[in-house]
Amino acid sequence: MTNDVDFEMEEMQEIIDDFLVEADELISSLDTNLVALESTPDDLELLNEIFRAAHTVKGTSSFLGFEQVTSLTHKMEDVLNKLRKDELKVTQEIMDTLLESVDILKVLLDNVRTKNDEELNLDNIIARLTASNDGTVVSEAAPTEDKADQPTVADADQPVEPSEAVPANRMTNMADIKNRPVKMAKEQTIRVDVDRLDSLMNLMGELVLSRNSLLQTINAVTKDEHMTGGVEKLNNSAASVNYITSELQEAVMKMRMQPIGKVFSKFPRMVRDLSRDLKKEINLQLEGETTELDKSVIEEIGDPLVHIIRNSCDHGIELPEDRLAAGKPSSGQVTISASQEGSNIIIKIQDDGKGLDAKALGRKAVEKGLATENEVERMPDREIFRFIFAAGFSTAKVVSDVSGRGVGMDVVRTNIEKLNGQVELDSQLGVGTTIIIKLPLTLAIIQGLLVEADDEVFILPLASVYETVRTDNVSIYYVNQKPVMRLRDEIIPLINMGQILRENASGFTLTEKPYAVVVGLAEKKLGILIDHFLGQEEVVIKSLGQYLGSTSGIAGATILGDGRIRLIVDLIGLFKVASNLN
Repeated sequence: MTNDVDFEMEEMQEIIDDFLVEADELISSLDTNLVALESTPDDLELLNEIFRAAHTVKGTSSFLGFEQVTSLTHKMEDVLNKLRKDELKVTQEIMDTLLESVDILKVLLDNVRTKNDEELNLDNIIARLTASNDGTVVSEAAPTEDKADQPTVADADQPVEPSEAVPANRMTNMADIKNRPVKMAKEQTIRVDVDRLDSLMNLMGELVLSRNSLLQTINAVTKDEHMTGGVEKLNNSAASVNYITSELQEAVMKMRMQPIGKVFSKFPRMVRDLSRDLKKEINLQLEGETTELDKSVIEEIGDPLVHIIRNSCDHGIELPEDRLAAGKPSSGQVTISASQEGSNIIIKIQDDGKGLDAKALGRKAVEKGLATENEVERMPDREIFRFIFAAGFSTAKVVSDVSGRGVGMDVVRTNIEKLNGQVELDSQLGVGTTIIIKLPLTLAIIQGLLVEADDEVFILPLASVYETVRTDNVSIYYVNQKPVMRLRDEIIPLINMGQILRENASGFTLTEKPYAVVVGLAEKKLGILIDHFLGQEEVVIKSLGQYLGSTSGIAGATILGDGRIRLIVDLIGLFKVASNLN
């Protein structure tokens, strides 16, 4: 009997999990489509799509017994039904009410996800939806529940942890929700197109056939060393397995790929709310939403993009009157685009705002001790803009005088570099700013450069390798007893790879290290002294585990064709090690 109960509970939990996955997608589409409807109120097809989304959430939540979700979506459905029948007109008040309803739905669904039995006080939002349905307007401010009691986009986007101090099943205001700690839960499921599964299954069948052929050929060669054409057959079988394995690898990677539009879909609502709060007119244009990225990258890129877009809206785009005075349209433009270039994804965030003042940034860099006046004078503007990403670069004065782009941009750069990505910024005063982010398609497999140093083989991410040089072809000096090399017009610090793993590493003679690999991280460059190049190879990154995972300068390990385990270099950690070496 107990087993039957457990099975039923597991089955019900699966149904609820499926509902949450579908509901999250529908709520995301509601956010985006409601913002679009505000600009195109006569789009009946869009209205019908919005209505269907609310109707689906209502129907499934009613079946599962989530009463608050059902009652709220039912009231939303009433308003949407009158809008699509042209019995109501799209107004700012109605859109505000519908969008705030979506925010509350997010909180309700998070309560379902976290098994939080508390109920929210929906009286205010239900009253406003009812009034909208009747064609009247209810003030958002009430004696006991004002707008502050309603969740904001930032609050509602994140799951809420239940508070132990609050008893279950009590009615709680939105203000209680806002004051609680929040924690973002990662999705553990992914939807896969059936065609991709079919392709994967076909490849698995081909792999089995090739494996059988390879084993049969090896068996025949083993029994008869003089078998005619044995080596050729073995090579053919091995080539077949190699080809199918590559195809299988690509197929599995595609299963993990998701369109970046999943991240982009949050931005229309965010920009709409920001433009209202900042009293600005901002148009958002999205391009390349179908560009695909690995799920792990998708999950990590959202926060840096949010920060950049907020800066574009808050500090980049000017107020309407300032734009008109500058000879620009009163409405500003923010464009977010994504495209694939080889094994990388390029994301661009462009605005036509006031841009950055390179001279002002240069002066601030000198004040902060990041460069001398002579160095700044010789720097091109693009290099000066890189100071924006320096930790602690911004102050209150910079925010007011230099468009405030530096606030938190060091965190943005750090988060992108953790994904083995790069970020660059370019700007023109009075014209606008462009930020370019370059990311790998996946974090699981990389192209690596195999090098040997001090009898150890290391793998360097090939995407970060600028060039390789012979040490006897460049000028090498010592600055503060540290070796550096002059490569064309650049001074690049040198580090011996052996020093990463050996705290008491003995000294080395530069003449004993015939090669240097120049690697880069954003604007920084570093020369790694090695003994030999062993070629390049596509490698699968494996974690070092909890005991070794925190080793500075090492991102993970891989197993090469000879069966040996080799370490993969982490450039962020490597640069930190290099800066700390005496």
